[in-house]
Amino acid sequence: MAIAVPASRGRIPVTAAERLAAARGGLVSAFVTRESRGQDQRCPWDLVSLSGQTAIERAAVAWLVAEAVMRQRCGPSDKAFQTWRTATLAGASLTGLDRDLVLAFASPVFKPQGNPSGEPSHGVPGHVGEWLWYLLALEQPDLPERAREYLAEPKDTVTDSGGDGLVIYRVPQAPGPEFLFRLWEMKKYTGQDNSVTDTVRGAWDQLAEHGARYVISQTAWAYKHVSPEAEDFVSQLAELWLTGHPSSGAGVSVATNSSAVPQRRAFDRSHERIPKLPHDGQLEGLIIAVDNFTDFATHVQELVWTAL
Repeated sequence: MAIAVPASRGRIPVTAAERLAAARGGLVSAFVTRESRGQDQRCPWDLVSLSGQTAIERAAVAWLVAEAVMRQRCGPSDKAFQTWRTATLAGASLTGLDRDLVLAFASPVFKPQGNPSGEPSHGVPGHVGEWLWYLLALEQPDLPERAREYLAEPKDTVTDSGGDGLVIYRVPQAPGPEFLFRLWEMKKYTGQDNSVTDTVRGAWDQLAEHGARYVISQTAWAYKHVSPEAEDFVSQLAELWLTGHPSSGAGVSVATNSSAVPQRRAFDRSHERIPKLPHDGQLEGLIIAVDNFTDFATHVQELVWTAL
């Protein structure tokens, strides 16, 4: 039995957000601007901005993230996903077995804190940042020089110490390696001094120290999903990383408040933090800017939890 519940105070109705999301093709990229920066440095980076959105645009993006999260979490259990989606759009609260089923999939990361007055959890903003990176990467069109072969989905939890993201590319008609890979580390920054520099630096240091382990944690899953032509390449990922082979590479993504976007340079000293990747084109950066990113992440959490 589903019990009707009121919409969250101050939020756009879920049905309105869903309609706008569908009208724009169900794509997060339809709501953002993307700008390439740092093309003169070893680590160029992109700025993806969700700033200045209307309330309904912001709600539509939050819905797209929440829907994608639950679709992935429910996996082959279409019943769980459809039960969650139907109840959420109807503004209804699940009970009984339906609630227990959906709760099992939704609880990791998104379960609200038992003590509202306690210290806020940093897991939700970080996880939402990973999902923004993933959806933007999924929607990004292939380039003439590289076509996506494999994209790892975000982890179910925020406590897994493995790598955050892995992308494998096929290189059409390349004189060198037929495939490339990029190991990504995702961070969120919601500090008060409006500087993401330390966060970026820490992410590169983390990749420099633990990158081989992160690659290994991604390899087995990637091996199951790439084409047969890429299987041999995947089996060599750890060695390619350790030797700094030109086909290896890394990226750092930071989801943050729009006010924290660097006004001058960013990622310009990234190569100093990870010298094991010395070749041009091996490093990439991304900053995802959202007005009040913490509130946006909370909105996603609310959408996941509305029916529960």
